Amino acid sequence: MSTIEGRLFIDGEFRDARSGRRYEVINPADESVIAEAADAGVEDVADAIEAARRFADGSGWGTDHEFRKKCLVQLQEALRERSDDIKDLLIAEAGVCVSNMATHVDVMVEGMDFFNGLITSFQWEEDLPPFEILGNSSGRRVRYEPYGVVGAITPWNAPFMTAIWKVHHALATGNAVILKSAPDTPLTAALLAQVVAEATDIPKGAYHAISSADKAIVGDAMTADQRIDLYHFTGSPGVGQRIAERAANGIRHTVLELGGKSANVILPDADLDMACGLGVAMCMSNSGQGCALATRMVVHADIYDEVLTRLEAMITNLPWGDPRDPGNMVGPIIREEQLQRIEGLVDRAVAEGARMLAGGKRGQRYDRGFWYEPTLIADVDENAEIAQTEVFGPVLSVIRYEGGDDEAVRVANNSRYGLSAYVQSTDEERAWAVAHKLRAGTVNINNSFYLSPDAPFGGYGISGDGVEHGVAGFREYLRIKSIASPAK
Repeated sequence: MSTIEGRLFIDGEFRDARSGRRYEVINPADESVIAEAADAGVEDVADAIEAARRFADGSGWGTDHEFRKKCLVQLQEALRERSDDIKDLLIAEAGVCVSNMATHVDVMVEGMDFFNGLITSFQWEEDLPPFEILGNSSGRRVRYEPYGVVGAITPWNAPFMTAIWKVHHALATGNAVILKSAPDTPLTAALLAQVVAEATDIPKGAYHAISSADKAIVGDAMTADQRIDLYHFTGSPGVGQRIAERAANGIRHTVLELGGKSANVILPDADLDMACGLGVAMCMSNSGQGCALATRMVVHADIYDEVLTRLEAMITNLPWGDPRDPGNMVGPIIREEQLQRIEGLVDRAVAEGARMLAGGKRGQRYDRGFWYEPTLIADVDENAEIAQTEVFGPVLSVIRYEGGDDEAVRVANNSRYGLSAYVQSTDEERAWAVAHKLRAGTVNINNSFYLSPDAPFGGYGISGDGVEHGVAGFREYLRIKSIASPAK
């Protein structure tokens, strides 16, 4: 990996925070210091917003579709060339296992084709037929225009994936964008800025990267500033609600992709080899640190014991450890505080009567780093804390149900979350019937997965508002204007 950049990127230039403060970025696998990052304050946020606002209001970026497409194709090509550096950095600062890199990097970069194509294929203007009202016959033109300045705020669990979604999509739609990365993972945003500066013709003022040791200070400064038109956030429901409340001052638009407690419904006719294998993989991927992962398995009583036997064998023997080892599915937890949170949730679940079948404790394989063993908890009550709370760690909770498919749906829908859901059945018609009733923004039947650049991704309930991806996600970054003129 080349020299790691940790400075702020504002108005086309790398610079330190005005205060000169920096903070250490820690590798969660061994607690070593990877690099230092600039610790921005409210004055740095103001500088970035001023530059972004000036660019959005004074440039032709929003209307020059051909130039934008050229720039963003350059970005895609450059990210392909730097993919090894991106992957090395994700392992170092986020503990992402190399086994997850296809999803976190390769699929994301290749998926840029979809939005790059929309830059020139999207119907930016549409003429409606004449309409007569009040004695006047008027033609109407519907026009899509960028909001102007996008404030993008990303989490630590998938720093490249979520950054490229927001930065690329904001730029593709003609906006300027300010990216505030999570305190734990600021280096990916700075690497993205390096690529923008060194390998593309993206003008200065279009992209800005802000890092800060205290997420609240910089986040509140961004959401308080009326010069930002749209906030695009991925993170917890609590923070998402705060952003929405602050954005309501000035009626700014928000798109919020929040947490999940996704149910995986195992119907009694499911292929158990596939259902259990997928169920473990879709819970433990990325060390369980993913918002749409299947962390709540809802299993019919007729197959409950057999499912538990299979899950116990799989999870007990699930490879975990060094994220650089391609054989490992579970790597480190991001930091000590998150590790303590996982411990508390699991310990309380057992104290309340759930049965521990695998894991349930810190990993002791290494002297340093933040590790939690892949964990299986059975006999979980559907209303228990562990069944209702996003753990964000390698923990699978299993809930038993009796009765028909409507009861399975009721248990699955017994959550304030609704980001994703899963259903396993050998009867395709039956699976689709259940999928239609699940209250979630995405549903996955058997060995399928929703994630793709052309399919909208959003949540029900406290899992979000608005969508990413697809034409619908493209439109989230655009205002609609209707212009009337005398009909000809």
